[in-house]
Amino acid sequence: MVGVDVGGTFTDCVAVSGEGSMTLGKASSTPQNFALGVLDAVRDAARNLGMADEGDLLSATRLFYHACTIGDNTLITRTGARTGLIATAGFGDTILMMRGGVVAGLPESEAHHMAALTKPEPLIPKPLIAEVNERVDFEGDALVALDEAEAERAIGKLVERGVESVAVSLLWSIANDGHERIIGELLGRRHPDLFVTLSSEAAPFQGEYERTATTVFNAYIGPRIGSYLNQLRALLRDRGLRREPLIMQAYGGVLGVDDSVRKAVGTIESGPAAGVAACHYMGRLSGIDNIVAADMGGTTFKVGIIRGGAMERDYQPVFLRYRLLSPKIWVESIGAGGGSIAWLEEGIGLLKVGPRGAGADPGPVCYNRGGVEPTVTDASLALGYLNPEYFLGGQIALDVEAARRALEEKVARPLGMSVTEAAGAIHRIVNAQMSDLIRNATVQRGHDPRGDTLFAFGGACPVHAGRFAAELGIEQVVVPATASVHGAVGLVSSDVVYEEGVSDRCLVPVPAGRLNASFSPVLSKVRRSLEDAGFAGADITLARSVDMRYRYQVHEINVPIPPGEADLTEEDLEAVYARFDGLYEAVYGKGSAYRAAGREIVTLRVTGSGALPKPVLRPLEGDGDVSAAEKGTRPVYFEEFGDFVTTPLYDVARMRPGMVISEPGVIETPITTILINPGDRAVMDELGNVRIAVGSRAALSRREDDGP
Repeated sequence: MVGVDVGGTFTDCVAVSGEGSMTLGKASSTPQNFALGVLDAVRDAARNLGMADEGDLLSATRLFYHACTIGDNTLITRTGARTGLIATAGFGDTILMMRGGVVAGLPESEAHHMAALTKPEPLIPKPLIAEVNERVDFEGDALVALDEAEAERAIGKLVERGVESVAVSLLWSIANDGHERIIGELLGRRHPDLFVTLSSEAAPFQGEYERTATTVFNAYIGPRIGSYLNQLRALLRDRGLRREPLIMQAYGGVLGVDDSVRKAVGTIESGPAAGVAACHYMGRLSGIDNIVAADMGGTTFKVGIIRGGAMERDYQPVFLRYRLLSPKIWVESIGAGGGSIAWLEEGIGLLKVGPRGAGADPGPVCYNRGGVEPTVTDASLALGYLNPEYFLGGQIALDVEAARRALEEKVARPLGMSVTEAAGAIHRIVNAQMSDLIRNATVQRGHDPRGDTLFAFGGACPVHAGRFAAELGIEQVVVPATASVHGAVGLVSSDVVYEEGVSDRCLVPVPAGRLNASFSPVLSKVRRSLEDAGFAGADITLARSVDMRYRYQVHEINVPIPPGEADLTEEDLEAVYARFDGLYEAVYGKGSAYRAAGREIVTLRVTGSGALPKPVLRPLEGDGDVSAAEKGTRPVYFEEFGDFVTTPLYDVARMRPGMVISEPGVIETPITTILINPGDRAVMDELGNVRIAVGSRAALSRREDDGP
């Protein structure tokens, strides 16, 4: 089983054998053609297995999983297909008007300045929006029939203007999609080369603007996703892969290439979702249910939350300030990674870190690839945290002096600091930024993280995790054995998952028969999709849920219903209503539930899973004193001492379960570096994970908060 995750800086690979042994591979991402970086990472894993090249590994691969950033990059760089929109007459400007206030996706500091706000640059300019006369009401009755001749003229207008893709979003198509399907059929017959997305398929939910935005996003990135995945599929087949690649979706499952292209919007932020899925999988193996998943790579720092063994989800995520109706695992991110650039704000000389980054090319100054701006990685190197001869297992030799010169010129000298002071300041700033993001993800959403376990992964996170965990009062950090390829582990632990839903607004209490009738076609559709993908019997799991809210409110909460297809009873629904009240108060605070307003259901959802084989990791054997893993010493800077301290170094390959590090130390792996700060204690568990007890500082913080 092979999983490959493409990141902004590196492409990660993990290969799991039938016996449960895990082999890692890593390579620089190749933005000019990400498929080449995929092959490079697979080749690295193959060589680590003692194989000649990637062909040997791919020909022995039973399942190949992949997460890519093509959709994200296409949207961020505005390099998607030239896309047209067909809308109901009078509603073509919906995508341009958005929600008026346009504060979605903005930081609070900017959202308050209403007079200065501008809308994001539209993905579809007004000349590429066509309208057709038709009208369906909210009950699905066609009040004005669609004129096919007019629809053909609208299509012709867009084709004349050079569109490569068309989004079709008609008013109330969620109640009756007949008119959208007619337009889709016309496009398929007359212009089969165009990529077409219908809103009734991409986002069959209430919310005219959100539904249109989701449809437009899908149409905009679909052709680029299709081009990349079809090219990758052909490359992998040529190198020996005999099975269809499985593509990660942001809601936590995988789909085949064709389904992934058709539902391209589902791949947006699928890479971060894979990292959270890996924490969920490793948490189950380790008996840990409440997890803060922290991922720091070369470009960004991302946080996801697992509570009670369930990954938190976002059913209306915001991307580039557009609100979408495409479910995803909840992940929040900021521009804080190993490649984040340290810079001085012009005029006032205030030191800032990020969000600008050095990326994969040229990368940090110490890479010697042409970078001139100091980064977090350069600061880590100057502080002694990184081994310049063993970065990525020795694949990249780091230039310490180049890093120090850049820090001196760009930061230290202008601020009147030493290079060490400047590097320490960069670390404190980026650690504070990461602490703030986790607070936003937990405390500001009504959850105390102090009893949680922090999973630290990504190539850069294990250097920083002990510091920001202490700031938050989190007492246990787990650095997975697969820390810098953790997203790839999330891939190989995933199932094929289809998610479908339908809007059906109804006041509570709802007759059980009505809800069963509404769920029935959605359940059938999801089951049919899984059966078409080759699943049957016990390998298929179907789970229902409803989005509920108190009347006169706009915020909804998703309430799960026990898995299965059996008809719901009145007693089942009473339990759902009570569960909603409890979930509402868990999110918004005790006593916040406004039961007197009444409740309503607005959306029905079905998630169908087709079970794939999971990797069974082989426990490590052996024990002994940690001194057997020592590989020397290095001067390392610790703020507790205000100076460099001769610090023991440990080779993770020589560590065994039960080995304990109870003093400051550095654990070096081919893929990341783990920093053990003064007062912390580290032990390796039987799966090769390093567990750090952030003892003294976190315990002191808790005692100060809770009293004696």
